[in-house]
Amino acid sequence: MPRLLEVANVAEPSFLQVVAMGLVTVFVVLICLIIIIKIMGALMGKNQAPAPAAPAPRPAAPAPAAPAQPNKQQLVAAISAAIAEDMGGSADHIKILSIRRL
Repeated sequence: MPRLLEVANVAEPSFLQVVAMGLVTVFVVLICLIIIIKIMGALMGKNQAPAPAAPAPRPAAPAPAAPAQPNKQQLVAAISAAIAEDMGGSADHIKILSIRRL
């Protein structure tokens, strides 16, 4: 009976051939992607109108001086409450000697 399918006597590729083929495939695809992206960028760049020049920004007006704190006791109470909350204690055990703006 004749054999319908005969297996060709082909040697298996070596490890280095497989690695080389993989590297070549990867770099060929990357080069193709680079070329496609450059072509698309050139096509998209032609369709865009040049952006108008932005006017020079004005210098910011100086901020007004902060008004003096009219009720310093409320400020001290708020600061001592925040410190007490952070420390997990009571505001009764905190004594604030001075407050300076940083």
